[in-house]
Amino acid sequence: MTGGAQGRLFPFLIEDWSRAALVVGEANRAAIAQIDARPWPGGALALIGPPGSGKSHIGAVFAAETGAARHVAAAGAAAAQAAFDAGKGFVLVDDAGEQSNDEGLFLLLNRARAEVGAILLTGSNPPRTWTAASADLASRFKALPVAALAEPDETLLVGVLRRLCRQRFIELTDEVARYLSFHMERSFAAAVRLADALDAVMVRGRAPVSRQTARLALIACGQVAALFEPDDEAP
Repeated sequence: MTGGAQGRLFPFLIEDWSRAALVVGEANRAAIAQIDARPWPGGALALIGPPGSGKSHIGAVFAAETGAARHVAAAGAAAAQAAFDAGKGFVLVDDAGEQSNDEGLFLLLNRARAEVGAILLTGSNPPRTWTAASADLASRFKALPVAALAEPDETLLVGVLRRLCRQRFIELTDEVARYLSFHMERSFAAAVRLADALDAVMVRGRAPVSRQTARLALIACGQVAALFEPDDEAP
């Protein structure tokens, strides 16, 4: 095959959810330190941040290192009871602000407060905005301490982009990584879109990414480098 979009060589992404693979920068350093500084006030903590900011990865590190059980926010009191017991007070609840079950989450928060648990709840928005049918759960949400993830600085953005590309078996040189970070939108969501675009425009078997391919990917996902030629000056 001499050209054209490659199609995925493997039907899956390689995910490394270890702490060693976690890219740390100014946008997430304080939140990670806050999660590590247990016990938390009231036994629970909300981890919030924009899509792609690493909530799932940080949550996975927390679960791996503490033995935390996972609880689905929409599950009821029986499932919450079982999760608290299985994790010995350590529980991870992803997307806690979406379609949550009041009885289940209220039970978890109550037990964490009474028995010194550690319930990590993740969401894209502050917990005061999370859905709660009961005034009691809404009050608990508002009282949660918050560890917030910000949009990335350049160092973190490059690290995240490299990680996303490695998951897709795509190699970035230092030069091309700098080119992409110089021209792309500074957000985690943009890094995800760009990695997907690189995956779509790469020629099968060709590595690493050339600057021309990088520009095509930027154009394909509507980022600002569409205004520049491949030989434009960049850091």
